[in-house]
Amino acid sequence: MDELPERENGPGQALTEDKYEVMFRKSGAASVVIAPDMTIVMANREFEKLSGYSRAEIEHRMKWTQFMAPEYLEMMQGYHRARRTPGGKAPSEYECKVITRKGDVRDILIKVAMLPGMEQSLASFMDITELVRAERRARESVNRLVEVLEATESFIYTCGADHRVRFANQALIRHLGSDPTGLPCHEALFGREETCPWCWRNAAPGPTEFFNPADGRWYHVIVSPVTDGTTGEAGIQAMLVDITVRKRKEQELAESTRKLERENIRLRSGMAFRYRFQGLVGKSGAMQKVYDDILRAAASDANAVVYGESGTGKELAARAIHDLSDRKDGPFVVVHCGAIPENLMESEFFGYRKGAFTGAAMDTHGYLDLADGGTLFLDEIGEIGPAMQVKLLRAVEGGGFTPLGGGERKIPDLRIIAATNRDLAGLVRAGTMRQDFYYRIHIVPVHMPPLRARLEDIPLLAEHFRERFGEGGKKVPPLPVSLMEALARYDWPGNVRELQNTLHRFLSLGRLELGGALQDLAAAEEESVPEIREGEGLAAAMAAFEAGQIRRALSRNQWSRSRTAGYLGINRKTLFKKMKEYGIE
Repeated sequence: MDELPERENGPGQALTEDKYEVMFRKSGAASVVIAPDMTIVMANREFEKLSGYSRAEIEHRMKWTQFMAPEYLEMMQGYHRARRTPGGKAPSEYECKVITRKGDVRDILIKVAMLPGMEQSLASFMDITELVRAERRARESVNRLVEVLEATESFIYTCGADHRVRFANQALIRHLGSDPTGLPCHEALFGREETCPWCWRNAAPGPTEFFNPADGRWYHVIVSPVTDGTTGEAGIQAMLVDITVRKRKEQELAESTRKLERENIRLRSGMAFRYRFQGLVGKSGAMQKVYDDILRAAASDANAVVYGESGTGKELAARAIHDLSDRKDGPFVVVHCGAIPENLMESEFFGYRKGAFTGAAMDTHGYLDLADGGTLFLDEIGEIGPAMQVKLLRAVEGGGFTPLGGGERKIPDLRIIAATNRDLAGLVRAGTMRQDFYYRIHIVPVHMPPLRARLEDIPLLAEHFRERFGEGGKKVPPLPVSLMEALARYDWPGNVRELQNTLHRFLSLGRLELGGALQDLAAAEEESVPEIREGEGLAAAMAAFEAGQIRRALSRNQWSRSRTAGYLGINRKTLFKKMKEYGIE
């Protein structure tokens, strides 16, 4: 090789070959020594391989600018001058492109250093073409993936171990109305204060379906745990697909299937269905709707709420739903929530282990354990406080519960049927009932009408209670017409329960008390025979009397036309004609 002067001889002179040959020739990187005028004064074999030129063609004949891609010339010339100018700044490492003898363009990582005491520089070239291509392909893959994520209508997001959202696609951002990045996923996406039951920490990875109370829709979710390759942090990636339409179709299909079962119940019940149904009595339109609502609730396994004033038969309705449902062979556990002290709520619902607290002498099952496989009937559900609502919600949503003093988690399989005489939606607005708890239980509502809204059912109810009073061989006389008329005039603030107690008192003591006042039935019987008013005539009085007798007979015979006609000793055709004549419906 050409000799370069010793460093002590000053810049511009050649270094001796024996001093630098080992370092330069043995270098595994393509390297050149560049003179101040940009001429390459030395090149090693690796640079020959990279460029495609021989040392004889390069050294003292070619400038390094001849290898550079045109777009990098101005930049590299600036760096070259800056290195040789006092106070000049130039990076020691940067990326560029070179052009080989064959015209190939190669991506290069170049490292440049000034030789000590000289104006010559040593430049080493590392071919990173494949690395750059790999990075480009990776970026293209990421870009394509991002395009797919942004194009889909599914909601996609990722979370860290702290449950905070790291990424959300545009579909999810549009759905929420804001970017949830940085917020806890259960709070930003689902409006929950605690982690979701379907969270990867609570359930095995894979697909599942759930109802989101925050927006009232059903979702199919696929959750997978992931680990950050750089930090090692654990997290999740999740995709939510809105399946509300599908779920509604499934529910419609299930309803169609159940419809046949309900029709079968109607057919098997025959005429009795119009008057009595699963312990409930009434033929009014209001009660017919209740029967339909009960059948609809029984056909589903969704939680239900029975609304109604005290004494309307809410527990009977809840029992009917259970007995007609697929859970009929399981337990029906009744809980009077208003009778449980606040400090005993948790132990009563979740049970406890021996020694959990003073007085816990043995393991005791809670209501959730007792109702496993069946129905938990929560009467007066509005009396449960918000703190207990949180724990119940977690237990029934799949998070399970742990008995006091125990260590094992239990996940019950049960259905909740609640009952209340309060406005639960109003409790939510007032802040005494949690919204998520309300949405969880208020799926199938059943409304029990007050007795004053179905007075036509009083004869049926009265006869029903008379029959029950006569069970066991007691001889019970028929109820007098004057009694039925008095019952029909009362507004029944205590509803059916008050009617039952009133009739039992009458049948036991022979006196009728309504609202605390004693009724004179004998006087009522006398008053029931109309007097002839002046100018009216006998025919009008007889017609009024006949109409009254027909009404009483109908009432006594539960409005059965056939039995009434037989009771009056006339045929059905005559009865229909007289009912039409007197406007009796």
